[in-house]
Amino acid sequence: MKETGTAEQMQNDNQSPANEYHSLATGHWPLTTSPRVLLFDIDGTLIRAVRRPEYRGRIRQMLIDVFGTCGRISEVDFGGKTDLAIYREALECEGFTPAQIRERLPRLEAMMVEILYDIAATGEVFRLCAGVAELLESLKDDGRFVTSLLTGNVEKLAEAKLRVAGIWHYFKGRGAFGSDAEERDHLPEIAAVRMTEHLGVRLSPDQFIIIGDTPRDIKCAKHFGARVLAVASGQHSLDQLAAHRPDALLADLSDTPAVIRLLAEL
Repeated sequence: MKETGTAEQMQNDNQSPANEYHSLATGHWPLTTSPRVLLFDIDGTLIRAVRRPEYRGRIRQMLIDVFGTCGRISEVDFGGKTDLAIYREALECEGFTPAQIRERLPRLEAMMVEILYDIAATGEVFRLCAGVAELLESLKDDGRFVTSLLTGNVEKLAEAKLRVAGIWHYFKGRGAFGSDAEERDHLPEIAAVRMTEHLGVRLSPDQFIIIGDTPRDIKCAKHFGARVLAVASGQHSLDQLAAHRPDALLADLSDTPAVIRLLAEL
């Protein structure tokens, strides 16, 4: 993976205003009149954590610091869920309501970003999934596609993860995040409203392609009417993903020309 700078430099970069996404208007490629918006999941799709136990331990301590308990966070399955859903599942047994958790979300978000940069200062945190660097580099000048995000991560953490991984600059426009809604099914519509405003063109659901590694990515795409490309680069196998009938299914994103052809055909 290419050098991405020190953790301190990356954290300084992150001081820019939140949601400052790369402008399409200043791009060097012509956007088609009917673009396809690619909404990438992050964990298991773009990147894989290499120090998960350390990170999860710090998150448990963060919850204790903020709520006085970490609840049942060690028992919660994170796969495909939003951060809001994960924290609700962990803390509702301790009497915390979704409203109380959301009230503390700005503090949680800031603490998660600080934890990530602190860990990154001592070594590698993420590795790119197979083919991701080559695919994003090829897509950045392809006027048929706009790359954005649909992830369960809260927004500032999503940005921090991709900065640490060295690929934040590839994403244009604001998608949808785990700080926008608890239910992942609600995220595609949020992303669609934002991307329609960002691009200045009317977009229909079938112009969106959600790319993710869990059954919940498939489910949220179908709920909205978007296309979905499932990739078995995370915790779910090809057979497990196939059972949910995505529009397309790949073992990973390593064959760049084949992936781009597939995206163009969806």
